[in-house]
Amino acid sequence: MADYIAAFSFLGNPLYWGVLLFAVLVVGTIGMVPGVGTTTIAAVALPILIFNVSDPLIALTFLAAMGGLNNTLDSIPAVLLGYPGAATQVTFLEGHQLAMRGKAAHTLGAIYAVSAMGGIIGAVVLLATMPLLRPIFVRFSFPEIAAMALFGVLMVSVLSRGAMLKGIIAGLLGILIGTVGVSYIAGDLRYDLGTLYLYEGLPLIPTLIGIFAFPELIDLTMRGQPISTGGRISTSEVLSGVRYGLSRWKMTLRQSLFGVFLGAVPGIGSAVVDWLAYAFGIGFAKDKSQFGKGSLDGVLFAESAQNSKEAGQAIPTLAFGIPGGASWAIVLVAMIIYGVTPGIGMLDINRHLSVTMAIVTTLALGNLFITMLGVAFTGQIAKLTLVPYPLLAATLLPLVFLAGYATTNHWGDILVICSMGALGLSMKWLGWPRPPLLLGFILGPVIERNLWPSMQVWGFGVLTRPITVVLVLIAVGAVIYLTRALGKGSTAAQAAEASGLTGEEATRTPAGGAGEEPPTAVVVGPAPVAAARRLQWRWSTIFPLMFIPVVVWTLWEAQSFAIDSSKFIPQMLGVALLPLLVLDVIRSSLPVKGKADIMDLGMRTGTDAAAVRRLAIVVGWIAGFIISIGIVGMPAATIGFALIFGYVNLKWRGRKRLWSVIPPLIIASLVFILFEQVMYIDWPERFWNLF
Repeated sequence: MADYIAAFSFLGNPLYWGVLLFAVLVVGTIGMVPGVGTTTIAAVALPILIFNVSDPLIALTFLAAMGGLNNTLDSIPAVLLGYPGAATQVTFLEGHQLAMRGKAAHTLGAIYAVSAMGGIIGAVVLLATMPLLRPIFVRFSFPEIAAMALFGVLMVSVLSRGAMLKGIIAGLLGILIGTVGVSYIAGDLRYDLGTLYLYEGLPLIPTLIGIFAFPELIDLTMRGQPISTGGRISTSEVLSGVRYGLSRWKMTLRQSLFGVFLGAVPGIGSAVVDWLAYAFGIGFAKDKSQFGKGSLDGVLFAESAQNSKEAGQAIPTLAFGIPGGASWAIVLVAMIIYGVTPGIGMLDINRHLSVTMAIVTTLALGNLFITMLGVAFTGQIAKLTLVPYPLLAATLLPLVFLAGYATTNHWGDILVICSMGALGLSMKWLGWPRPPLLLGFILGPVIERNLWPSMQVWGFGVLTRPITVVLVLIAVGAVIYLTRALGKGSTAAQAAEASGLTGEEATRTPAGGAGEEPPTAVVVGPAPVAAARRLQWRWSTIFPLMFIPVVVWTLWEAQSFAIDSSKFIPQMLGVALLPLLVLDVIRSSLPVKGKADIMDLGMRTGTDAAAVRRLAIVVGWIAGFIISIGIVGMPAATIGFALIFGYVNLKWRGRKRLWSVIPPLIIASLVFILFEQVMYIDWPERFWNLF
């Protein structure tokens, strides 16, 4: 005990406190910028720290704070703006609907409370269990990690409720998309279309933005109304949310412990933790019909686990030298450079115990400071939900392309955003769940890297490994339980049918009306007009038909791969997808009876002819913006678009219209300060330089 007390001597160092507070301010600022993660900033800061900071404790404290504290304020864009990240998909699904009901401040306050508790619980568990969990996690190998990843995809497909077949197809398609690029095992190039850009596969950030954020921005821009039309937005409402979050401490403790466990398994990313924690929480809920429709508890299930999982990811990093996530990989690199060896020495007072204590303390105190920062400013930030959306779109639409392009500094990032955006918008329009697609894409490489070696080493003997057997049994039991529970609990279709609303009537609400309620799920069914019903029916059939030749092509291409390991996953997916797609074509060709809820947001603007016209206008603006990038350059194009779009579409008159200068000022600040001076972005070449 004396050793542990002595290891806290760094608390008397003013430099430690200065670095911690500076990291909190950086995380607090960057966390609220959609699409720009603190992991990128940590990677940029790494060489600066190495050459200018000699004390490993100070450098590792800063890097651990950058990675471990970024799961609190990243909820702000997901809730307020409908702009999710990989770790905030559930927060977007449930929390953004609450924001549209005027409950943004209350929701964020509750998130801050459980996030702070989750971070503290995770830090305590990290300190207490690091010596104890080592014997367990050294037994985690390829089969167990593959089972966890497949379990994640399966869970989010099951959560698609009435569209479970579509959810499973979307998940498998996501895994298939994840095979694009060089094989992680054999080195074969797959589906690269002859371009070096796809050598490492589709980049995560542009793909994520395209599938989730871009369609939401387009939908809200088409609607042209503020995100929320009422509700209380004030610091007192934030504090009310904090009190509610604190009252859910038992749930937070349960979810946080689950998050630590998931985080401690190397290779299980934030997106998996997000959905598995959500499904885990639903399993304990009495009323399961509320989820997917704007449930605050659903948000808290995921958020409490997200913060605690950072401490979980620190366990394999510090104990085994195996990074638990991308941010901890940066911490591990710094540890190696500073000579801080992972392992038993991290608990030795004569070696690196003080570093371990500093990281634990940083995770605990940092989450408290982040929470205080959020509570102080959210009452004002939440008022963004009352701003006319054209003013927000003037900022967010160019920011989408800036954030996506910052990934690889290639024109391909812009094309990926547009192509994935078209796919995501089509799925949103036609009632296909997008979360399984994105989660499958994220986990595809994890599954492949672990499933193929498992089959080569153990074959079907993997089913004799105790931990694998336990995970499989848990997965099967969870699927059966949630399928039955959600099937009984889903009452949206019956309620809509009882009220006499069908199809589009059930998803649309009067634009800008007081007390307007957002759609809580896509409702697939007969439209009120026969022509609209036939159109919806036709597209519901054509959409899966379009994927059949794509899957056939992937199977054909897989035959040309030189090594069996490169063919394994694409062939398995192709064989599984073809009959499922045919089955969905048959089902969608039959007359629809009733409606089906899915875990995704439907089109707020509907899918009628008027919505198509509004969509064409927004697409025209976006096309003009992309063309202008190739003519005048990205900095000028983004700033110019922010000014012109806001000025033209803002319905305010007189002096109020001067507010349209705010978006270009924000974009200019991000372009010239963050992207150029911090991230050193190499802007895309003009069209005439590409050829």
